[in-house]
Amino acid sequence: MMTENQLEKLEKRRHHRIIFKDPKKIAALISPLNDEGPEEAVPSSILNMSEGGIQISVERSSLDGIRRGRKMLLHCISGLPDISAFTDVPMQVIWVMDNEYLDHVLVGAAFDSLSEQQQQILESFVDICLQKVAM
Repeated sequence: MMTENQLEKLEKRRHHRIIFKDPKKIAALISPLNDEGPEEAVPSSILNMSEGGIQISVERSSLDGIRRGRKMLLHCISGLPDISAFTDVPMQVIWVMDNEYLDHVLVGAAFDSLSEQQQQILESFVDICLQKVAM
C-alpha cells in the first residue's frame, strides 16, 4: 500500500518513467549549448527517462557548462536499439544534484521543443518498455 506522500509524488509526474536496471550499459552523448552551437560532447549514463525528460549521471571532471537552466543537446543514445533514431534532441537542465564526495553528478533535463518525429520515436519507445513491464 502506498503512503499518502508517495501518492502525491506519483500524481505530480506527467509521464511514466523508464528506469534502467544497469545504467552503465545505457549511454548518451550530450553537450552544453551556447550561442554558437553545441560545445564538446560529454559521455553520460542514462539512469531513467520519460516522454518529458531524462536523468543522467555525468563524471564530475566533464561537468563544465552543465548547470541549472542551461540548454543542452542530446546527440545520441547507445545501448537501446529501440530508440537509436532519437538524436540531436534539445534539452534544458532542470536540476543538478552535486555531492562533492562523489565522482559523478546527477542531472535532470527536460526535452525541449521535440520535433514530431522525435516525439513519435520517444512515445513508441516508452510504450514498448511499458508493455514489457506489463508482461
